[in-house]
Amino acid sequence: MERPRIRDYFQQDLSQDKAITPKQRSILQASLDLFAEKGFDQTSTSDIAQRAGVAEGTVYRRYKTKAALRDAILAPIAAHIVPILANDFSEDELRRRYPSLSAFITAVVTDRVAFAQANIKELKVVFEMAAFDATRREQILSQIAPQMVKQMGSVLNQLKADHLIVDWPNDLIIQSLLSQLFGYLARLMLELPGTELEREQAYLITVMTKILTPGKHDQIADQ
Repeated sequence: MERPRIRDYFQQDLSQDKAITPKQRSILQASLDLFAEKGFDQTSTSDIAQRAGVAEGTVYRRYKTKAALRDAILAPIAAHIVPILANDFSEDELRRRYPSLSAFITAVVTDRVAFAQANIKELKVVFEMAAFDATRREQILSQIAPQMVKQMGSVLNQLKADHLIVDWPNDLIIQSLLSQLFGYLARLMLELPGTELEREQAYLITVMTKILTPGKHDQIADQ
């Protein structure tokens, strides 16, 4: 069964917000779609109006600038959609008992890379909007980590009990995972020269396995 995508959650969020009129809903959906397809700078209010099926003046009456439209799109994504996405790991992966740390890291990375590839255009919109806005970026990050700690806690505790992962607090383990995943996603979003997805994914799995393998630095978080 195909899992919901960012645009599906966005449409659902807009439909449930009773404060948004049907025209506003059309404008916001058209804006997200066009920003994803063409980029923020390359999208005009005329493009948005045409896609939304409204007059260009209607766009300006409701949102004075493109920046206001951008903020109106990012707000529900940061407040409502990001927490859902952080909880969107495959249930099968979370119920498994992993035979090795590498198997666990591979499952997490594969799951999130598949999600990124299925939502690449929408993620570029979010990345573009949050990359240079520290407040937005912190808002998004603050929503992700606690949800992942809650969802993946039992798996991490089992790995610790089996002595397969460093004995750090779960939030620090998640922080380490996220820092590497975001680096990978940034490279994917920016389409840097030489980016080969399979190579980057294998590198990410190798690096994270080394970082989280039990060893002499296990207690570093408690010092």
